[in-house]
Amino acid sequence: MKKYLFVILLVGIVGVSQAQTKNKQTEEKAIAIGIKGGLNVPRMYYYNNEALQQLPQTLVFTPMGGLFVDIPLGRILALAPEAVYLQRGTDIRYEHRSGANVYYAIAVNYVDLRLPLELRWPIRPYFQPYLTVGAEGGYRLGGQIHIDRTAPVEMDETIDVGNANMSLIHAGAFAGLGIRSRIPMGSRHLLIKLSATAHQGFLDTYGDAEKEEKVPAVNVNAYKVTGARLPQGLEVTLGVAIPLEKAPDDPCSTFSKDRRWFKHGRRGYYGY
Repeated sequence: MKKYLFVILLVGIVGVSQAQTKNKQTEEKAIAIGIKGGLNVPRMYYYNNEALQQLPQTLVFTPMGGLFVDIPLGRILALAPEAVYLQRGTDIRYEHRSGANVYYAIAVNYVDLRLPLELRWPIRPYFQPYLTVGAEGGYRLGGQIHIDRTAPVEMDETIDVGNANMSLIHAGAFAGLGIRSRIPMGSRHLLIKLSATAHQGFLDTYGDAEKEEKVPAVNVNAYKVTGARLPQGLEVTLGVAIPLEKAPDDPCSTFSKDRRWFKHGRRGYYGY
């Protein structure tokens, strides 16, 4: 009898081990859909325009958010395509050489489609650091340019952003660091992602009309547009996603209340 009990116990241990391994593999391969939100710190890089490069840009924190899909490609690789809404631009405050105090701000809204590739280290289910790199493309939705300066040349003007002063399409790349965590939530595992990424635009944001001098450039130092105005940004986001596939039943729940029981002699009860 002891030999039979030993065999049953051994088979049970092997079965539980295999089920747990399958459960873990299912979780790692599960596609998840979620939402993300956070803060973006936008600025502009003025290529080949030394006067504008020297102007101090104030740190501005703008909200952003969107949707993403987490697609595992293996144990350490994943794709995470996303659509996000954010703001790009700059905020400049300084004293002009004429003595005027100048405030110049660009705030332009975009919707981006992004394709991040993640390289992760699954140290623990709740602690998985990862590197992310990817490409992004955006479409301008609207926004404003504001300039306010004191005497001797006073000005306080706000204009709506259009094709004359801001390019319609954005293209760029990004890279950053993050941490993934899988947290048990009933029959599913909640996926949480915290990341920080740096973004660099590749396309000049000056409008064609400004470049061709068909309209006066709403610029701080001069009306003549030189070089290129490239958007940059630093983003910190938190994402929460739910896997589309439920986790397999826990094999350790054999003796739950809905299991049947039978009596074995005087030694006790066994469940199945």
